[in-house]
Formats: sequence, structure tokens, C-alpha cells
Amino acid sequence: MPDLERDGRSELPYGLVLRSTEVGGRVGEVRRWAAAGTPVRDAAPGALPERLLADHVPESAARLLGTAAQEAGMRPVLTVPLSDLAVPRLPGGTDRSGARGPHLLMEAPEPPPDEGQVLLEADATGVLRWVFPETAMRGSRTDRAAGTQTFRVPLQQFALPPTGPAADRGIVGFGVGKVLHLLRFPIERAAGLAADFAVSRWEKRNRPYGLRLTTPQTFLATGEMAGYGAGEGSGMQVSAGRLAELADRPFLLFVHGTFSRCRTGFRGIADDELLLHDLHRRYDGRVLVFDHPTVHLDPVDNARWLLEHLPADRRLTLDIVTHSRGGLVARHLSRDGLAGAGRPAPSVRILVHVATPNAGTALAEKQRLSDLLGVFTNLLGLFPEELVSTTLEVVLEVVKHGATGVLGGLDGLAAMDPASEGLGELNASAVPTEGSVRAVTSDFEPPRDAALTMRALDGLVDRLFGVGNDLVVPTDGVHHAGSYVVPDPLVVPSASAVVHSGFFRNAQVRAGLSEWLPGS
Repeated sequence: MPDLERDGRSELPYGLVLRSTEVGGRVGEVRRWAAAGTPVRDAAPGALPERLLADHVPESAARLLGTAAQEAGMRPVLTVPLSDLAVPRLPGGTDRSGARGPHLLMEAPEPPPDEGQVLLEADATGVLRWVFPETAMRGSRTDRAAGTQTFRVPLQQFALPPTGPAADRGIVGFGVGKVLHLLRFPIERAAGLAADFAVSRWEKRNRPYGLRLTTPQTFLATGEMAGYGAGEGSGMQVSAGRLAELADRPFLLFVHGTFSRCRTGFRGIADDELLLHDLHRRYDGRVLVFDHPTVHLDPVDNARWLLEHLPADRRLTLDIVTHSRGGLVARHLSRDGLAGAGRPAPSVRILVHVATPNAGTALAEKQRLSDLLGVFTNLLGLFPEELVSTTLEVVLEVVKHGATGVLGGLDGLAAMDPASEGLGELNASAVPTEGSVRAVTSDFEPPRDAALTMRALDGLVDRLFGVGNDLVVPTDGVHHAGSYVVPDPLVVPSASAVVHSGFFRNAQVRAGLSEWLPGS
């Protein structure tokens, strides 16, 4: 294996160039996949799941991501293994681009005009990260003068005391060894439409709006199963007329979070049959779930759609349970004027924020998009469930969107940026006094015997946030955001602290819901 010289330049096979800033190490044998010489639309899927498994990615994550990536049209082109990576104890220095800290720059030949490419980094601890081309972060696809794309791979290192199988592998920290996979994918272009609409077209087709009146048996129904647009009835799209007929008593409404649907976001509630049946009994069948696009539309757009599908002449009373970004949607529902002239805004009697980024999340900053997608990719792989693959689908669509240099079209994610104008407006007002607002949050710390990948992911995210967090949202930002301060938050104890996607599997959280939701 050739040496990777610190602050050096290495020419690798197949047109690759690796430049180092404060990083030393070894470069293994570069693998060229069959898709490198074939249009990716025609290339066979390859063996990405098996390759990721060999990279120490946990089996569930390797199978899930590898399969989902193949189904999304992503094909491995080149693979570069790196080992014995070393950085200075006190990283510093600035290269000509102004970027600080140890990193690698990998130059790769540009893809064909109808293809995009992205780098998937697999750390030896099993943590996965997405790396976009440098030009993509500036809003273009390639360095046209050079005919290349450059990927900046930051080198962060921190110790992880080995336990169990990790000790046998000799892995002692994050950033010691990595495998870089260059993936290509076809770019879908619709005649006459800008690239900004790529994600919106996909989301409209695969994540449509839907408002359903449910029973315990239909709570997890998909849009197709529920018959969105096909009429009324138990588990079907509910009409404003039917809601008006039931408006004499409060409804319970569930609003999901980013990349999700109600059937995935609230699976933990559905699996608690006693709680699920009890809630339907308490609300006499008035249990609603609201599915909505979360990527290309702002929460205010989601709220406006919901308001337009409520009765125009009856004011509903709502108790709302939200997860993540869904809490921002719920906060917009009672804003003056949003319902439209002559339409009554609903009365929100109870609002429960579960992991809502009321103060935003650093992962939603534009320059952090690849970090956001990486965290969700790892979480979905580490906590596999029957329905997780449907969430990973949209994550991969956003990966492709960002890798092609499209800076717009992600309003739903940008709304969670701590500096966003929408959050500033929301947080200029205090918690409403006419209703009851609750908050549930967590400062996740894995137990010492947790899997190596989970411990490494937590260490990486903690360094990014610098404060307590559930791997996606800052702990305190759920209940303290400007003037919007929720008293007496439920902070899941550290002994059982949960990650962002796991709140409703926690017994204490479900007990809180049972206590706070009075029914009709």
C-alpha cells in the first residue's frame, strides 16, 4: 500500500487524485466497479450491501442502505480504502480555500451530463457519512475547467475504548481507518422544469398529503391502504363535512416529523395496544393522523393545507401529539389569518412537543445538509424496523438532490435552521396561555456496552453540537426557544435516554401521553 504523505499529493488509478492537509496514512488497492465503464442506468446493482458489511458497517445498516441505494439507482464506481490515518494532536492551519483542520481532498473525473455522483464514507467504526462535491455546495455540478469533481473529507479523530467484538478487531477510535465509495446515479430531468423541482416531484408522488380518521386497526395504514382520495370511512381520507359532524367534541391529532410518515413516526404508539385502544376510546373514535411532505415545503405550507381541509364553518378543538418537525407545523395551526378569510382556526387545547426543534437544529443549516442526511442514515440502520426502508427512500432522494448542486427546493429542511426567519417569528411569542403545552426531550448517551458504531456516532454528533442532544435536536431547544418556553419538560433520564427516532418506544414517554391526553 502506498503512503499517504502529510500535506502531499498522490495520483491514484482511474483518474483519482488524493491531496492531504495535515493527514498521513496508507492507501489500499483502489477498486474499479463494473458501473465505472457503463451508464449507471444500464449497470447491474453490484454488491454494495456486502461491501459495506466488509467495511465494518453493522449488518442491519449495510443490508438496508446497500439495498435502498441500489433501488434508488445508485451504483458504486470506485472504492478507496484508507488505513493508519494520523492527524496532529492539535489540528490547525488553513489551506488556500480557507478551510481549517485536517482533511483530504479527493479529485474524481466528472460524471456524464445525465449522471450525478456522491461520496459515501464508511469509517472503520461502522459510521457512515455522505460527502457532497465541493462544487455542489456552491450550486454547480463540476469544475468545468478541469472536468473533475472534488470531495472534501474532514478528518476527525477521537478515542473509543474498545469493548466486546471491537476489541478483537483492534479498532480504538473514530477516524483511524476509512473506506471511500464513489457512487453514481442517474439524474431525472423533466422537460421544462428546473432541477430544484426534482425532490418536490418525487415527494408529491411518494409522500402525498393525507388526513385520516383512524381506528386502532387502521392507525398504521399507508396512504394507498387508507384510500387517500377514494372516499370516507374508517381509515380513509376524511372530508371536512365528516369532521364538522364530529366537531362537538375534541379530536386527537398526530403530526409526524422530517422524512417520516405517521405509520413510521408513531409506530411505538401503535405497538402499545393498550395505549392505542385507550386513546381511541377516550376520544370516541376522533383520532386523526396527518401525513404531509416534509422536505420541499415549509411547515407553514403544511399547516395551511391542513386548515384548508378542515370545516369552513365549524371550529375544531384539537389535542395534538407531534414528533420532531411536526411540532412546528402544529404551532402554525392557530396563527391569525393562516386559515384564510372567514375560516375559523382550530382551538389547540393540548400540544405535545416530542423532540421538536423549536430552537432549530444545527444539522438543518445549509452547509450541514450532508451531516443531517448522514445522521438519519445511521439512525435508520442502527434501529431497523419493518417500515424504516420507506423513510430511507426520501433520505436518499435528498442525497441525490444535494449532490447535483441544487441549493434550492429544500424549504422543509431549511425551516429548522436556527437562523431561519420562520423560527424567529414563531419564537418571538410566548407559549399560549389558553391551552396546555408539554415538551419531551432527551440527552442521549449510549451505555458503555453499546455497539461501537452507536458510541462513535454519538461522539461525532456531540462534537458537532457542543451541547446535549438526541442525535438530531438539541436537548434544551425542545422546550426553550426565545420567548417560547415550555415549563416542566419531560427530560428522559440518562439511564434510559433515547435517540431522536425512538421516543415513542420509551415507556415513560407513553405514560406521559396517557396522563396528558384527557380525551373527549
